[in-house]
Amino acid sequence: MTEPSRTAARGDPRDPGELGVAAGWAAPPGGTARPDERRSDYRLVTCADCGAVVRVAKFSIQHTSVQWDAAAVRRCAEFARRVAAGEKTPLIERCEAMRTSVETAVSDGRLPVAPP
Repeated sequence: MTEPSRTAARGDPRDPGELGVAAGWAAPPGGTARPDERRSDYRLVTCADCGAVVRVAKFSIQHTSVQWDAAAVRRCAEFARRVAAGEKTPLIERCEAMRTSVETAVSDGRLPVAPP
């Protein structure tokens, strides 16, 4: 009996088995990213505390996508305080003030929740 390859045993996505072609999708030509099939409009949300502006989409009540650019990171007061305390911005999970601003935008109807 032959032994399975190590990559196949670990479920390596380069293997055309269980996680690749058999899963029902193939990488688009020239890239490895799977196309985003979610339907939602990104809206600009401004932080009520510091004025940082981010792009936000609500895919469900539980799922929020927040896209920060370099200008928003530089302007964010909470990020600045935490960096001054020694944290690294890539490791800061969220800004609570921005989270509150996003929740306010949802409750005010400025940020719609995408239908399922």
